[in-house]
Amino acid sequence: MKEKLISFIDKKLQRFDPVWLAENGLGGQRTRYRDDGSGIARYREWRGVEDTFQDYVAWLKNVGYMGAMVARDPVKVMKGIWEYRWMGSFLGSFAFVDRIYEGYRGRELDIANIHGNAIVRILTLRIGLILHNDKRLGGGEMTDKMIGLDETIPPLFTAGFPTLNAEPMQTMPEFVVCDVDQHLDPYYIDVAESYGLAPDVCSRCSAETGVAIDDAFPVFGKLVLSTNQPCNASEATSMFQRRRFRQKGIEDYPFVFAMQHNTKNGNDYSREELRQAIEKIEEVYNVKYDWNALFEKAKNMNHQNQIELEKWEIFATPFSPLSGINESLYKLVEWALVNGHDEYFNEIDDKVIGIMRQAVRDQYQPYKGKTRHRAFLWGPSAMYYTDFPTWAQNCWGIDIVLNMDSTMGHNMINTEDPEQALTDLAKFSEKGVMRHHAVGGWDNVNAVWEWANRLNCDMVICNDNVACKGMNGVHALLEEQAADLGFDFLFLPHDLEDCRTIPRKEIRKAVNDYMMIVKGEEPLDATLVDFDDAEAW
Repeated sequence: MKEKLISFIDKKLQRFDPVWLAENGLGGQRTRYRDDGSGIARYREWRGVEDTFQDYVAWLKNVGYMGAMVARDPVKVMKGIWEYRWMGSFLGSFAFVDRIYEGYRGRELDIANIHGNAIVRILTLRIGLILHNDKRLGGGEMTDKMIGLDETIPPLFTAGFPTLNAEPMQTMPEFVVCDVDQHLDPYYIDVAESYGLAPDVCSRCSAETGVAIDDAFPVFGKLVLSTNQPCNASEATSMFQRRRFRQKGIEDYPFVFAMQHNTKNGNDYSREELRQAIEKIEEVYNVKYDWNALFEKAKNMNHQNQIELEKWEIFATPFSPLSGINESLYKLVEWALVNGHDEYFNEIDDKVIGIMRQAVRDQYQPYKGKTRHRAFLWGPSAMYYTDFPTWAQNCWGIDIVLNMDSTMGHNMINTEDPEQALTDLAKFSEKGVMRHHAVGGWDNVNAVWEWANRLNCDMVICNDNVACKGMNGVHALLEEQAADLGFDFLFLPHDLEDCRTIPRKEIRKAVNDYMMIVKGEEPLDATLVDFDDAEAW
């Protein structure tokens, strides 16, 4: 009786389902949007009774997490919104979550919402913690027990200081929020350029510099660990940030990794740098490093990495309901922000791998079997176009199986011997965000073909950051290799975090042209080929 009722309702309301509209040539995903470039939908996506209800429950969970953040310290949250431009951008989080999971159904939607809830949970907890202890907003009980980290330094090693709390400095004001709001970072980029910074540098480094010059970093802790990761432009950014931190009375310590890091000498050097960073924290905060505390959190990270390795085996099959932005965004947050510190993410991983294992047993066909191409996405993605993998699947049936950033450090950490743990942590840190993909030796770049083969991909998409001086010289080499190896290969032009240089529409055009002219294919959803979203979040 229940199944008949659900089937009846689904039949009556299917005219609101964008997937059904596209399948029947009556519209598609963009049918429900206002035609003014705002990216505002006239109504929420109808996914059928069961999936719509499940999606609504996940939406309510996100509301609860955000409400809990405000309830913890409403005065400081309001002060934070008033004080920091980037806090206002987080108000677009609901539109962001809706956008990145468009078209998801069944198990893909189940995993997406499990991951989405986990991401919102950790971000609201961290934002609330930072605002509560921000000296500019009055400070809190943890203000002087917090350590600032450059966001490219994996925070696992700080677990050896259980009475302290390490927070990445740039993640909330600049990095994650750019995923939510494409119009935020151009403001900070303009601030940096008005200060005299050259306009042709990496826009991410420029935006971080603008945050520092605009005095938009929250103020907490006694020490910030800056770094040379992942490139020389980022190293220059650290110099600008260092001046601002010192003006606030926060000491800076450069945590410098080996550039050529696929060697024993490089690893030995990084291990000693790590040891000295630990000693610096001990000195500044007058605490001793607790190896047992580190080992406990390292076990969490090892568990997460073991599951990640199993996920890669499932990604190589056509049966994985986890892919696209759902895979890459969750992994980025889990690895770069959580990094073993929160056992809740172990529970999430266990739940998700259970769904994936069952999908393999059932020989489940994700996206209703509409996938035409399996792609490996290489290079740092355009942060203002987070939902690109979703668009690629919905429009052209291109499944982004795995993203470059998801191949970050996955080596296990010894949980018994401190010296071996240091060696493992050094290697782990060297394999950080973007670190071993564009620097550290040609083998790191050339690994793209290894990954594409391993995952049974027929297509490689290379995110082409037009301002990255380091990677601009390898275009011809990659194109020649792709031709020799038989991969469909295309560059996606973008300016990393500045949507004005190359808008989302131009990125889509590069794919549209390739699929129509080179491959001779027709889109799955014609409404997604050409549309205006210039003013969208």
